[in-house]
Amino acid sequence: MKSKYSHAASIFPVDDPLATAVYYRDVLGFEIRFQWGDPPDYVVVNRDDEVSIHFSKKQDDFAPSTAHISLMIFVNDIDALYEEYQKTGANITNPIGDREWGMRDFDITDPNGFIISFGTEIPK
Repeated sequence: MKSKYSHAASIFPVDDPLATAVYYRDVLGFEIRFQWGDPPDYVVVNRDDEVSIHFSKKQDDFAPSTAHISLMIFVNDIDALYEEYQKTGANITNPIGDREWGMRDFDITDPNGFIISFGTEIPK
């Protein structure tokens, strides 16, 4: 039986969707795929056609958690991605490491304060 699900995307409310998308493009290697409005108040970025993040113009006083991860992105070559982000100047807030829960991961914090974790399962 075919799944009823197609795909999902996280939507982050931000002050400036286009500036956020430009950061994700220039520092994190995403591609800007969609913009709506003039100036844009909704922008979509993708990486490798596998990860999609949407940014919408914030309408309230929402602030991201400073303690909890906003998004977990699973990757195939965590060490290569970590090296890439070191070179591009990403704000790495938790360095790469093997975790007791079976993941090798690291975290970045984007300009809006969202904590994004990138990781891969450690082979058993």
